[in-house]
Amino acid sequence: MAIDTPTTSLDELREVVRTCPVIDNHAHNILRPNQLKAGNFLTITTEAEGEALEDAPKSLAHLRAVRQLKKLYELPIDADWAAIVGKRAELLERDADSLMRKCFEGTETILVDDGLDSGANIERYDWHDKYTTSPCKRIVRIETVAATLLSNLHQQGALPIGVAVADEGACSLGWVAFIAAFEQAIVAAIQDEHVVGFKSVICYRTGLDVLVGRDVEVSEHGLRSFSRHFLPECVARNFRVEAKGMNDALVISTCKLIAAAYQQDGTAKPLQFHTGLGDNDISLLDSSPACLQPLIKQFPTVPIVLLHSSYPYTREAGYLATVYKNAFLDIGEVFPMVSREGQEKIVRQALELTPTSKILWSTDGHHFPETYWLANVQGREAIEKVLCEYVEHDDLTIPQAIQAARDIFFNNSNTLYKLGLNAVTAEFPLREKPVDESSMIET
Repeated sequence: MAIDTPTTSLDELREVVRTCPVIDNHAHNILRPNQLKAGNFLTITTEAEGEALEDAPKSLAHLRAVRQLKKLYELPIDADWAAIVGKRAELLERDADSLMRKCFEGTETILVDDGLDSGANIERYDWHDKYTTSPCKRIVRIETVAATLLSNLHQQGALPIGVAVADEGACSLGWVAFIAAFEQAIVAAIQDEHVVGFKSVICYRTGLDVLVGRDVEVSEHGLRSFSRHFLPECVARNFRVEAKGMNDALVISTCKLIAAAYQQDGTAKPLQFHTGLGDNDISLLDSSPACLQPLIKQFPTVPIVLLHSSYPYTREAGYLATVYKNAFLDIGEVFPMVSREGQEKIVRQALELTPTSKILWSTDGHHFPETYWLANVQGREAIEKVLCEYVEHDDLTIPQAIQAARDIFFNNSNTLYKLGLNAVTAEFPLREKPVDESSMIET
C-alpha cells in the first residue's frame, strides 16, 4: 500500500520517526568492562576535558541528559548525578548485557571507526553484533593505519632516527617504504568486505585545508614534512602523524586509491572526515568543511562524508553536499553534545539547502552505551519536531516527510556504503518499536 493516502496523518509520521531502524554510519567501540566502569561519565555530553570539564554539569546538554538518564535507569525524578552514577555502576555490575541491549535498541547496524582507542581498551567492532539486527562493519581510520606502519618500520630499523635524520637518502628511502606500505594497507582495506569506508582525523592534526596538486608536488611536500617535522620527534610522539605535508599525502593517497577502485569496478568506499565539533586539539577555523572544497572537487568519484554536522559550520557542509554529487552531510555528534534548541536548529540548517538524499544519521557513540542511547533518543525528537513543523507549514507533505525520515535514518547510508540491507519503504514492515520513546519527548 502506498504511503500517499488520504488517511496518512501526523501521528503516522511520528510513529515512523520513533520506530524506524537506524543505520549508525559513524560510531566507536564500547570500552571493555574494567574501563567501562572506571571511565569519566561526565564526558558523555561534552568535548571538554581537564579543568574545562568541571563546568560541564552546568550546560543545557548535561542537564537534559541527566533527566533522560533517570528514565533510562528508572530512578526517581529528584535523583542527583551521584545517584545516576551509582545506579549505572550497579547495573554494569549486576547485568551489563541488559543495559547494553536497552541502549542499542532500534539499531540495525553500526559502522565502527575502531581507531579511536587502543585495542586493549575496547571491544572489537564485531562484538557489537550481538546488539544490532545486522552485523556491524568497520570504518578504517587512515592516521591509525599510518602510525601502526611507522612503528613497525621503526622496529625493523627502516626509519632514520636520531643523527640519521640528516641523511637525505635514508629519509627518502624511509618515506618511499612507508608510502608503499600505507598504500598496500589501504588497498587491502578496499578489498576487505568487512570494511565499508575510511575515516580521516586530519582536522585534528593539521586542519582540513588539504594541499591538492600534482603528484610530484604532493610527494615532495610529504617527504619534506616527513624528514623535517615527523622523524625528529616521532618516537616521543608514539608515531602520531601530525606534520602537514605528510598528513595531506595520506589523504591524497587514500583518495587516489578509492578513485582507482571505482574506475576498475564502479565501487567507491566513502571517506569520512571529522569536521567541526571536537575537543581543544583542533583549530576551530581550520575545521570548517569549506576547507575541503578543492579536495571534493578534485576527486569527484570519491564519496566524502562530512561528519558531526560540521558544527558550527552546518550550513557550509550543507552547501557542499548540495552542489557536489560526491559530498554527504552526517548530522551526528550534536546529539547529545548540543542543547535541544541547538539540535533543532542544526537539523533545520542541514535541510535549508541539502537534499534529504544526502543527509546521513549517526550517533558518534563512543565508550559508553548511554552515548548511543541519548543520541538516538534526542535525534529522533529533533527530527520529529522539525519534520512535523514542515508538514504543518506546507513545506512537506506527510508522505514526503515520512520518506525523508526513512532515508536519513536508514536508506541513505544503506545505499552509500553498499550494505545490501532491505530498504525501508512504505511496503517494508517496520521493526517492533524499539523503546517507548514517546515517553522521552520533553514538553
